[in-house]
Amino acid sequence: MTTGVTALPPEKFAPDPAGGPCDPLDDLLITLLIDRTLRARDHHAARCEAGLPARKMAWEYAMVKRYAARLGPNGAEIARAVLALAHSGESLPPAA
Repeated sequence: MTTGVTALPPEKFAPDPAGGPCDPLDDLLITLLIDRTLRARDHHAARCEAGLPARKMAWEYAMVKRYAARLGPNGAEIARAVLALAHSGESLPPAA
């Protein structure tokens, strides 16, 4: 046990049943990310069927630059995370 640290009750970490002010925006972002991921995967598959490389690196680089220009260094990290979703094989729920 750590000494000198006040333990907080577990209810301090429970989510607010009414939700936070950003919850609707978070839900929208998640829905948009799922839709974007599924579209990107479909595009990759279509490129492969056409005999092209699945990914066009110039597009991905331009996307990272666009996010970074608008959101700064954290924007580049967000873009990389979005691209990682598109490249992963994880299954996603259908877009709402």
